[in-house]
Amino acid sequence: MTRWVRTAVALAAALGITGAAPLRPLDDGSAPSRVDALAAEFVAHRPGAGLAAAMPEPLPTLTEAREDGAWAVSFLRRLHAIAPESLTHNDWVTYAMLEYDAELMRDAVQFFWLDMPITPYASRLRGMRDAFAGLPVKTPDDRIAYLDALQRLAVTMASYEVRLRDQLHRGIVLPADELQIVVPYVRSFEATADANPYAVADARLTGVADADRAAFRADLDAAVHDVVNPAFERVAAFLDGPYREKARPEVGASQYPNGRAYYQYLIRRHTGLTLTPEQIHRIGLEEVARLEAALDQVRRDAGFQGTLEEFRTFLRTDRRFFARSSEEIGDRMMAAIRRIEPRVPEFFPITPKAPYGVRPLDAALAGSMTYGYYQVPGADDPSGYYRFNGSRPEERSTLMAEATIYHELVPGHHFQIALQMENDALDPYRRASFPTAFIEGWGEYASDLAGEMGMYVDPYQRAGRLAMDLFVSTRLVVDTGMNALGWSRAKAIEYMRAHTFETDLQIGTETLRYSADIPAQALAYKLGSRKIHELRERTREAMDGRFDLRAFHAHLLEYGAMPLGVLDGHAACFVHERHKQS
Repeated sequence: MTRWVRTAVALAAALGITGAAPLRPLDDGSAPSRVDALAAEFVAHRPGAGLAAAMPEPLPTLTEAREDGAWAVSFLRRLHAIAPESLTHNDWVTYAMLEYDAELMRDAVQFFWLDMPITPYASRLRGMRDAFAGLPVKTPDDRIAYLDALQRLAVTMASYEVRLRDQLHRGIVLPADELQIVVPYVRSFEATADANPYAVADARLTGVADADRAAFRADLDAAVHDVVNPAFERVAAFLDGPYREKARPEVGASQYPNGRAYYQYLIRRHTGLTLTPEQIHRIGLEEVARLEAALDQVRRDAGFQGTLEEFRTFLRTDRRFFARSSEEIGDRMMAAIRRIEPRVPEFFPITPKAPYGVRPLDAALAGSMTYGYYQVPGADDPSGYYRFNGSRPEERSTLMAEATIYHELVPGHHFQIALQMENDALDPYRRASFPTAFIEGWGEYASDLAGEMGMYVDPYQRAGRLAMDLFVSTRLVVDTGMNALGWSRAKAIEYMRAHTFETDLQIGTETLRYSADIPAQALAYKLGSRKIHELRERTREAMDGRFDLRAFHAHLLEYGAMPLGVLDGHAACFVHERHKQS
């Protein structure tokens, strides 16, 4: 989800989508500080920031990556000339986030060839397609710019082929199993007459003269037929031919030169922590054992007479946990949202103004994504949506539907992300910063919090939350296993079969996601939620009876997402401020 959210939010910010009035100011000072100036410089320089991130542009070259690394070294030198102790708390948060991001940019160049640009979760291709939906087409100049952008897709896709060929020469090739997903994914961007992903809806051309509209549609169809389709098909044919011949049976980052160091870098990038794969693996094993003991208690509470394994089989297979249609999946999720809405004011003093709902995934994405993603409010639609995978509902358990929608909408991603987008008190850098572990950690924390809000009263509702927690906890085991500890994908599949409630269909796409698409990203969910729970408990103990959960939630949400290391200091400031007021 996070890579998708990062691109979508950057696009929304670039399009000027703000929504609500600002929350309370976060800084007493009115003059721009040196930190403010550096944040503005970082936004201007950062590769992939703003609208340009989602529009057709060639992949960066190695020379450009080296230039970015050198720029980051210079940027850090200037940042470190500022004494952190001289800053307000809000400026310190910006300072610490800039340091984290610039260090990642500095270190990325050494792993340039290990980044896989074409996989479904990591690729920018989906974001590019969505970006076209946000381009204006009202004026003649708008429509010329739209057609020019389509023409640039040929150059963009040529850069993808060049990168893939260069990686191939270096022995860096996707696993053969991943190509079963990647090739159809690339071909899904080829337009057809009945499903053109770059089409412009009639509503967007309101007010355009009939003749101009017809001419634009003719030019658009020609560009798709003559430029867009051939560009994507050339890459797909290369992947399906010469590239596939060299594809590896093994999975995981460590199989590649410098792969172990790359995986450690990815852990830092996605979690903001310096834990080793071995440490994370142990945490996962301990969490799985704890959660399975809790599930056994639920079995007893439900009055189930069989063994824990028989209870698992029941939860996996009983038809009451499966929907008859995609619409029924969405209805179940929204019913859960309606139950939690009345309790929200007891736990949150601030909520976003943007409305929310659920929608099914586009058919082209259903085969490559296990569940779905949170779609941020946009220019054409101010609502935030959970885009769920409703394909083949007879094979998709709804056991975790409630826990999932609390993660995705209320009080999860929609609360956190929409509030950040609406918060004019945050500078552009902070408003468009979405560190994975905070975003996904908050989603998981929110799903847990729903239990405190009285949402998992029925044993099977609690089983659904435990099933989801087991799912994200097993990720710590299998992600590190496949990428650092020598596990085969078959071993990871068997582990997930034994300890989760996922179907083989879901386990199949998930294990490819961890091992070949976005390694280490899935670690962020559990590690992020653990950190928020840890900080909440630490804060409660430090405040000695004066802890206010609503205020704690506001403190986390008002300041926007931040890396987990920065979040530690931010939570400590909450305690300090509250003590000064007592």
